[in-house]
Amino acid sequence: MRKLLLATVAMLGASMGLMAAAQAQSTPEAPGSITVRLNGRVNWYAGVEASTLDDNSATGEKTSTAGFTGYYRLFPGFDGTAANGLKFGAAAEIRINGGETGGAETLFVHQAFGYFGLPKFGQISFGQENGPITLFETGTFEGFNDGGWNVDIPALIPGNNYVVYPFVDNSGLNQETNKIVYLSPTIAGFQFAVGFEPNHAAENEGPIVTSSPTAIVGGQPRNLIDVGGQYTQTFGPVGIQIGADYLGAGQVAYTGTTPAVSYKNLNMFSGGLTATVAGVTVGGNVVYGAFNQVTGGTFQLEPSGGNAAIGALFGAQYTVGPIIVGGSVFRFQTTGDIPGDDPDAGGVVTKNGLTTGQQVNNGLAVGGTYTLVPGVSLFVDYLYGWRKQGDLDFADLQAGPDNNYVQSQLFGVGTQIQW
Repeated sequence: MRKLLLATVAMLGASMGLMAAAQAQSTPEAPGSITVRLNGRVNWYAGVEASTLDDNSATGEKTSTAGFTGYYRLFPGFDGTAANGLKFGAAAEIRINGGETGGAETLFVHQAFGYFGLPKFGQISFGQENGPITLFETGTFEGFNDGGWNVDIPALIPGNNYVVYPFVDNSGLNQETNKIVYLSPTIAGFQFAVGFEPNHAAENEGPIVTSSPTAIVGGQPRNLIDVGGQYTQTFGPVGIQIGADYLGAGQVAYTGTTPAVSYKNLNMFSGGLTATVAGVTVGGNVVYGAFNQVTGGTFQLEPSGGNAAIGALFGAQYTVGPIIVGGSVFRFQTTGDIPGDDPDAGGVVTKNGLTTGQQVNNGLAVGGTYTLVPGVSLFVDYLYGWRKQGDLDFADLQAGPDNNYVQSQLFGVGTQIQW
């Protein structure tokens, strides 16, 4: 099956080589013209939190429960149209790195890609960009405030208390890897895409190994195939959107003789559905497969002795004029953290994977957004989450009987100014 998928991607790349995925074209350019963009945004938040690890006995630290956080991003790019109708261009996203002081704050390239396209045939993009699993993500309800649990205000919560958000808008899985993506035109409300990564790495990383005598913690995917589609249609007063995606990959082989945790190949299924009527939207998203997420935005392969991961989210929101209010709740089960990926790290691991404990993450988010004027939004957020894993101390992510269950909550407000 994988050979067939690889051959399909190769044929698409050869036959559609003059087309690309432009994710940011807002208006059509006249033939022979180029439009240059330099968009950006500044987000700022204030919040008060309470969590199990505010007073961390493992490190002796006590954290502030009130604070400010925020970020700055730039979106440079250009879009052009040739005299023969060919669309082309490039786009990038530049972020700050979250340094602890102003002097430590630097910029890095989160995404950078180019594209070619013809409206009747579709588009092809290439570079460090979103794949189909992110492009067609449906039903995650991240628009009623600044993104629910998939946002930056939870940075005020002590990191190991921060519940894992399992859905696929994830830098380590999909957003910052070098790939090629074919995106079809939309026909009768349906659009599909296929993406390919020979190596699960950023644009400038190399050389890439295919086997290693040193164990790679969490595994390393190779020859990743991403196939998905989305259907959007209106039936009378009801708008429907359905998205689905399959992502699979092999992995870098371990050739060492020292016992180490082994991993399953990547297989992930994602699907979502929303229905909208009279400003009310309801729906959800499910993700399932052989993968493992343990803390924050990390992404790993599933250890051989582990269990398939499964996450489900349900949400609703209401839009009236400049106001959006809503909420969502999710539950995510995954193999969990393996301290050090080493059989000697506390006795919870064998060479086949985890022997005790499966990590469970639960999150609730409610809030609202008010558009003050075009480009300026105000947010209010409430988040509650809890996570547990047998024999894992979340205070220091080592094996132990303490802090196997932690919880947190946060109330915050914020603003986004974009141009």
